[in-house]
Amino acid sequence: MREPITKLLKLENTITNSQEHTDYASEAIPENARQPWYVPAFIFGGLEFCIPVLLIGGILIGNFSLLEIIGILMIALVFFQWIGNAIQGYIGAKTGLTSSALASLSFGKEQSRIIVGIVILALTLGWWAIQTSVAADAFSALVGINKDENFLLYILSTAGIGFLFAIPSILGYASIKWVDYVAIPAGLLLVTVALYLSINNMGWEKITAWNPEGSMSFIGAINLVISINVAQWLIAPDYTRFAKPTWRDNILIPLGIIIVGFPLFIVGGIMSMGTGNSDIVQVMQELGFPAWGFVVLWVATWTSQLVSNYTGGLVLCNMFNLHDNKSRKTMTLVFAVLGIILALIGIMDQFVNFLYTLALIVPVIAGVIMAHYFFVSKTVFTTEKSWNWLATISIMVGLLVGYLTQYQFPIGIPAVQSLIVSGALYAVLNNILNIELSGKNI
Repeated sequence: MREPITKLLKLENTITNSQEHTDYASEAIPENARQPWYVPAFIFGGLEFCIPVLLIGGILIGNFSLLEIIGILMIALVFFQWIGNAIQGYIGAKTGLTSSALASLSFGKEQSRIIVGIVILALTLGWWAIQTSVAADAFSALVGINKDENFLLYILSTAGIGFLFAIPSILGYASIKWVDYVAIPAGLLLVTVALYLSINNMGWEKITAWNPEGSMSFIGAINLVISINVAQWLIAPDYTRFAKPTWRDNILIPLGIIIVGFPLFIVGGIMSMGTGNSDIVQVMQELGFPAWGFVVLWVATWTSQLVSNYTGGLVLCNMFNLHDNKSRKTMTLVFAVLGIILALIGIMDQFVNFLYTLALIVPVIAGVIMAHYFFVSKTVFTTEKSWNWLATISIMVGLLVGYLTQYQFPIGIPAVQSLIVSGALYAVLNNILNIELSGKNI
């Protein structure tokens, strides 16, 4: 027996008619509470303004010329990332549901809570912890805290920074967008100064003539850029559910990622070019950044931290079957505490491995969610299924394809290939099952 999503998830309109909403974790955002496309675009721009983007820019510049990096970004960021975000974002806007709630429609309630919930939690938690670690290092460099000599003070400063990062996301979506309105311009100011200092340090002629002999392949670089953004293919609905349910708006929303991310990768590369170091904190010290530069770096980092923290709270609510706004706030705080612990135990040491793991796991889940919406069912779900084995089989095959093409027989773009394979297999298996069921009914 099939039932509408609105009945399945008890999507009653408990949200007031005002423009503010209660950020409930399992309810659809009603259309009268939707906002213009540029609001979620700003939030995605804030998500993209993060330290790891600068770090990846530094890694790329050690292997490619500036012109080659522009080509890499056109393929990975402008083409693939834009398409992935627009499609998944459209699904979120049409349904009004979070990524966790959408996953339950295709994977089944229990599988979504256990497997998909753990995956989304791990990727957002890892991302949040990595950035908290970098921000803590920047603060330590600013005030002169030696991590090895005064570890207790370092712990206290990391915890303080982490809790400050968490406050707006605990308050909710409205607070996130206002932080982004302030922090993104501040971040762009930082980028402008960084570019000036880098050019002043090296000279434009040396920058344009830069042509290192690196070991990374062009395809490998595309995969690296995709891997740093691939989580967006899964969590986009958490923010586009507040957008209007039109293709136009959801095609425009990823502009926030492109407009912020493209120059940020380039600036990260140019900054590292002059120092030979991809560690952004050390690079800023070597370039002679004034103290306010580290403050702006911290503020800019805040934007992407809010997104990870907010999504992590929603996932925890879904995993523990919590639905009210008070629970969402509590779970968002719990997420922040876990992230601070991870930051302190040294997750930054596993940064690149973390990115490649994301590029393996996230696309297969996103592929199933996309295939379910476009090729299986837009509005209904079989409630008898708490664990959809067709989805399980599809993600396992997709993971195998991604692993083989990334590590054993490197070819193509594993993240894209595994997404297509998992999605296509899920659609085919559902079609076969429906044919068999129809035959039995006859």
